[in-house]
Amino acid sequence: MTSRIELNPLVDLGEEQIEGLYGRATLSPAGPIIAGSWGTWQLRYTAGSYGIDENGTLLVAWRFASDWGKPQTSDSSAPNYVSARTDSRSCRVAPRWDPKGYIRPWRSCLAIDIFDGALLPGETITITYGDRSGGSIGTRAQTFVEKAFCFRTLIDAQGSGQYVTLPSGPWAEIVAGEAERLVAIVPSEAQIGRAFNLVVKAEDGWGNPASSYAGTIVLQEKSGSISNLPDRYTFQPADRGVRRIGNCTVNRPGIFTIRARSLDGTLAGKSNPLRALSTPGSQRPFWADLHGQSGETVGTNSVRDYFAFARDYGALDVSGHQANDFQITAQVWKEIKAATNDANQPGRFVAFVGYEWSGTTAGGGDRNVYFLGGQGELLRSSHAQISDLSDLATDRYPVSDLHEALAGRKDLFIIPHVGGRPSDLAYHSAALEPLVEVYSSWGEFEWMLRESIERGYHVGVVAGSDGHKGRPGSSYPGASTFGVYGGLTCILASELTRSAIGEALKARRCYATSGQRIIVRACCESRPIGSQFRLDRPPVFDLEIVGTAELEQVELWRGNELLQSWPAIQKRRPDQLRLSWKGARVRGRARMARWDGTLAVAGGRILAVEGYAFDSPAEGVQAWTPNSVNWRSITTGDSDGILVTLEAQADTNLAVDTPFVSTEISWSALGEGSKRLAAGGLDLELTIERRPIGLKERHFSASFRPADSPAGENAYWIRVLQADGAKAWTSPWYVTH
Repeated sequence: MTSRIELNPLVDLGEEQIEGLYGRATLSPAGPIIAGSWGTWQLRYTAGSYGIDENGTLLVAWRFASDWGKPQTSDSSAPNYVSARTDSRSCRVAPRWDPKGYIRPWRSCLAIDIFDGALLPGETITITYGDRSGGSIGTRAQTFVEKAFCFRTLIDAQGSGQYVTLPSGPWAEIVAGEAERLVAIVPSEAQIGRAFNLVVKAEDGWGNPASSYAGTIVLQEKSGSISNLPDRYTFQPADRGVRRIGNCTVNRPGIFTIRARSLDGTLAGKSNPLRALSTPGSQRPFWADLHGQSGETVGTNSVRDYFAFARDYGALDVSGHQANDFQITAQVWKEIKAATNDANQPGRFVAFVGYEWSGTTAGGGDRNVYFLGGQGELLRSSHAQISDLSDLATDRYPVSDLHEALAGRKDLFIIPHVGGRPSDLAYHSAALEPLVEVYSSWGEFEWMLRESIERGYHVGVVAGSDGHKGRPGSSYPGASTFGVYGGLTCILASELTRSAIGEALKARRCYATSGQRIIVRACCESRPIGSQFRLDRPPVFDLEIVGTAELEQVELWRGNELLQSWPAIQKRRPDQLRLSWKGARVRGRARMARWDGTLAVAGGRILAVEGYAFDSPAEGVQAWTPNSVNWRSITTGDSDGILVTLEAQADTNLAVDTPFVSTEISWSALGEGSKRLAAGGLDLELTIERRPIGLKERHFSASFRPADSPAGENAYWIRVLQADGAKAWTSPWYVTH
């Protein structure tokens, strides 16, 4: 591949001088662009005095995080068709898509090659994204909002493989679409008589705050136990799609949910459960998204925008900003620390100073470093994208060198995570790494916990987004790159300060979810999640779970052994089929598994179909008839599926076809069990089963003592599965018998 080196000798020239030499580009229509909308946009480039020589190239690059529809040049009738033409009579042009065409974060490139002559000064190239002339429906715009989405235009005028960026951009603002749902967020726990906040958001179909929403909503808690809850609220322009309603109080113990609906009946939503207590315990639940990036490196918008979203839109208590270290210049590190410290407000919002040590897989893979104070030393894995090498001696690679450099430090902690690079758990510091990340927008990584237990490590679990779209706490996956909705961590701490939250995390007093604010109150021998102790008999577990939807199954694991499941025997619906699939191709960056497939029914009839655990509007059921269903789906460790209501006989035949596995089975042969087919990769699996009934309630409690307790140390942990596919995982208790 030709090297992509951006020339920088023009820094002393003005914009007009650069454009005079290399040209300029404009975009039509110029915006604003509605997130996720289908349309046609033209980028028009006019050559400068250099022109573009034969074998030269025009590049138009997007940031890595963007999920704008991937341009294709082969089928003019299909979505995302792109064309390029020139008014030049002295050359020809040809477009091609290059997903690694330029320097991170500007990786995704449309390249326009110049051949059979040169583009002369003043001649133009017009690129049409979403060219509809051949019947295409257009191209889908990026699905998330951005203040200045840039079509970064670069010119290799001499055909040397070296590029100059045009200062003209061009760029356009990406704005939210119309509201399609309401989201309500309350604390997971509140003391009777003490005020709490309710946050209500209007979101578009892609999860952006619908900033133009001006409707009236109705708020209701059916038991009437919440005071100062307004009956109605009309959104104002200053709200920008989100409203924080303060001074609400609950007047009796119990579990409460607030429902919101628009006055015209078109929008609805309900809050996460709120547990009201007469006397709160010493540890309260706080919700965190500990992991994401902004536009200073590979993400979107600024670091200050990032923390403002986490606090005001994500309704988080805790957040961290973890930029890739090999992109953090000294100036960017200074700004990250300043913005983080400005955002940190003890008692209201905790922001951790930190960064992502982004070493290559061979050097240990990704780790997130968090400091408990307002400062922190940046020990990078490399200077891969930093031209100033004056502090090169501070680099620490491999990760064992980082562990050695930070040994004995009490003012920080490290969390291995799986992003583009999976952590290699062969590298481990027991003193510095108390946790592993089992879920993020990249996918589900329960294997991190299981492997850690097998290796004898004492670790807890967290989940976050690793969001690149500037939406911590509300990180929807969009249409590409990221597989799932971003996770959340519930931290059980004495107060909302850096020191108390840090102490709880280092003590493993936390649990992870797939992004839902599921309440998990659990103890082992009256000890909290994450405890380590000795016992001369089998331990007693006391559990209370409150889901955001009906609970399907609650499981107690001992290491990698399923010890107890509630319900013990799963009853199933006689007229419904659940077809689900899960897993990832590999642990690394190419983990995404595409499960686009079909179900064919012979000798029976399909009455209804709905999606199960699909992650974005880009996935889901595409069409169905009385005898067939087809869908689009990707998994990155998680599960997706369909729920099918059937009119079936004993000999009704079910035929499933997917890229990974295909099978047939009769309705009678399926019985009350399930058919599971392994499909290779990393836990790739297809499951055909009659739909589980589950626990049928959102609230579950139990007390349980195992029949035995093997000698030595045992790691006990809980996994919760909701009927909608959402999950929670607790940090283990480490009990030595």
